[in-house]
Amino acid sequence: MSLSAVKRKAIRNALELKLRRCKGTRLQEFFAELMNIIHGDAFVPTGTDYSRGDLQCDGILLVPLTIFACYGPVNAGTNATEASMERAVKKVASDFAGAIKEWPALKSWVFVHNYVEAPAQIVQKILDLRTNNPKLDIKIFGKSGFESALLDLDEASIEALIGDAATEQDFRSLQPEDVLAVVSSIMASVDHDGIPDDAPVVVPDQKLYFNGLSSICKQRIVDGLQNANRVATLLLDHQDPMLDARLASIFKAKYFELRAQSIHPDDILFELRDFAAMEKKTTARREVAVWSLLAHFFEKCTIFEDAPVEAVA
Repeated sequence: MSLSAVKRKAIRNALELKLRRCKGTRLQEFFAELMNIIHGDAFVPTGTDYSRGDLQCDGILLVPLTIFACYGPVNAGTNATEASMERAVKKVASDFAGAIKEWPALKSWVFVHNYVEAPAQIVQKILDLRTNNPKLDIKIFGKSGFESALLDLDEASIEALIGDAATEQDFRSLQPEDVLAVVSSIMASVDHDGIPDDAPVVVPDQKLYFNGLSSICKQRIVDGLQNANRVATLLLDHQDPMLDARLASIFKAKYFELRAQSIHPDDILFELRDFAAMEKKTTARREVAVWSLLAHFFEKCTIFEDAPVEAVA
C-alpha cells in the first residue's frame, strides 16, 4: 500500500495521541488488536485471571514462542519521577524473570511500552538482559515498532486501530455543518442553564507554552487554531445569539471539573476532546471540527490557564 507523506504524518500523529492514552491495560488491549491483525490466530492475547495471575504474559506468539510484557505509564511517562522510573525498570526485570520461570520453552521475550521515547534506563536494562541471556531473542517494542507495524497495514486496518487520521488538508477544509453537528450533540447532552460566559479577554502570547501540554497536544491546538476565527464567526452568527457564550460556560465548567482531579494537562485535553466528540472513533471531518472548536475556546481563554501557574497561585 502506498500512503502519501501527508497521510503518513497524520497517522504518526494519531498514533502518538493513541499511545499517550494507552495507560495500563489499554496498552495491552491496543497491542493485542494490532497483533491479531498481523498474526491472526498465531497470536493469543492473555489477561489476568484474578488470584491465579497472568503468568507474566500479556500476549503470546505461538511460533516462535514469544512472550510479550506490556507496560503503559500514564501519558506515555511524561514527567516521570525518579521513583516511577525505578519501578518501571524493576518491572522489566520482574516480568522477564517471571516469563523465564513460567515459560521455559520461550524463544523470544518482548517488552512493549507506550513511551514516546524509550527511557535510557529501560533500554539499559534490556541490554543487560540480552547480555546475560544470549540464547534468547530479547526485544523492546515502542512507538517506532507500533509505527512500522501500522504503516505496513492497509488503510482500513489502520483506521480500525487508531481512527480516521486527520491530515493538514482536512484541517484546511473545515466544514461548518460538522462544527454545528458537534455543537448540537454537546448542547443536547448537557444541562446548559448556567450563566453564559462571554466576558472579553486578552489572550496571553505564551498560553500555548505555559500550560504544560506535550508537543503533540500543542500541535493539535495549533492545527485547530487556523479555524478558530471561522468557528467564532459561525457561533456568533448562529440564530441563538447566546450559543457561543453558553458553550463557553459548558467548557469552562468541564475544564475546572477536570483540573480539580489534578491530572496531567494532556489528559485534561483528551477528556475535553472526548466530551466534545461524544464518540471514541470518529471521521477525520468530525475530528477537525472537534479540535477546531477546542482551539476556539483555548484562544478565547475558556479552557486552560491564562497565566503561568506561579502567577495564578
